[in-house]
Amino acid sequence: MIAAIVQARMGSSRLPGKVLLPLQGKPMLIQQLERVQRVKGLDQVIVATTTEPGDQVIVDVCREYGIACYRGSSSDVLDRYYQIAKEVGANEIIRVTADCPLLDPQVVDQLVEYFHDGEFDYAANNLRPTLPDGLDAEVFRFEVLEEAWKEAKLPSE
Repeated sequence: MIAAIVQARMGSSRLPGKVLLPLQGKPMLIQQLERVQRVKGLDQVIVATTTEPGDQVIVDVCREYGIACYRGSSSDVLDRYYQIAKEVGANEIIRVTADCPLLDPQVVDQLVEYFHDGEFDYAANNLRPTLPDGLDAEVFRFEVLEEAWKEAKLPSE
């Protein structure tokens, strides 16, 4: 089971609320989700947001568009990812952010293919930046996520 988890929050320090700014007549988050949904072999797309009151609007938009949304700690992104992946039974997780609405599904497809062909635990296309900013994606196995979750001591980890 492959799940794409898209992290989104309203509390950006540089441009608060950017994930819901209009882009071609839709919230930027929805533009991103529509691109993510075109990734091959994907079983589920889930938005990961926080329990902060200001992020309720993200939950409302997801509900309006029929997108699954999970709320978790505002300071512990790792825990949010772990809890979502565990809840949906994901074996593999694709991680992207909501503020990159130009994500190319074919680039993510290539990353997932590379991940599978190499039988890796983790792969990312931004470890050595070769693509324009905004095309970043990561893919990893649940077992690696769980190990990181167990070993993390601080919410910032």
